[in-house]
Amino acid sequence: MAIMIVAALVVIVVTIYSRLTAMEQNAELQRFEISLPAGARVSSASIGENGQMLLLIEQDNRQQIWQFDRPGRLERQIEIRTSTE
Repeated sequence: MAIMIVAALVVIVVTIYSRLTAMEQNAELQRFEISLPAGARVSSASIGENGQMLLLIEQDNRQQIWQFDRPGRLERQIEIRTSTE
């Protein structure tokens, strides 16, 4: 019976320790670089609930919307062009 109590306490301590270390690792600052085309500028940026980021890029006669996921990978790129007609 004593062995089961000790084993249960060890499981509880290990679980608490692993959750605390996981929280510390997630709290680290995340950095990544975004390369813009020449002459482009970011006119707007926003971050969603799930950590997704949206950038509105303006360049000459067009705009682009770039959507990044939480780890910083480009998921979607939408281009909006102004008609010259």
